[in-house]
Amino acid sequence: MTAFTILPETGEFDPAIEQLHAEAFGPGRYARAAFRVREQGPHDRALSFVAVAENGGTLLGSVRQTRIETSGTGARGLLLGPLAVREGLKGRGIGKALMRRAVDAAREAKAPFILLVGDRPYYWPFGFEAVPAGKVQMPGPVDPARLLVCELVPEAAETLGGMVRWRGGS
Repeated sequence: MTAFTILPETGEFDPAIEQLHAEAFGPGRYARAAFRVREQGPHDRALSFVAVAENGGTLLGSVRQTRIETSGTGARGLLLGPLAVREGLKGRGIGKALMRRAVDAAREAKAPFILLVGDRPYYWPFGFEAVPAGKVQMPGPVDPARLLVCELVPEAAETLGGMVRWRGGS
């Protein structure tokens, strides 16, 4: 087992996180719908986390959350991602620990929902379900079955509607 600690993301981790994202997702990441939302504005460092090795502080994984809203209804929540773990360290609980911390932080921040693009079998244990078809659109192609939402407030998914876009502020 790899011993690690979850810490809030700070600027000192930026180069290592960028390298991790390049290794995990390659250059195709820039064309993904979720990236197109994230490039509209910065992620929220207060709701983003890193996993570092206890023996030296090497970055092992990261998760970021970005404040979003939907254009049709003005529903405000978070977009989770990317979640990335170093190759060779997957399956050791690092990603799951990052997810638990991110969801807890979103709940503490009183976000009504978290949206993400990902595989339901991985994210289901954290409370994510498929977004009802046609409720929201992303600024690029996305498989509707991979567009997931975690309601942190009951009925929050009912407020979704329209294009997902970045929003500043709290």
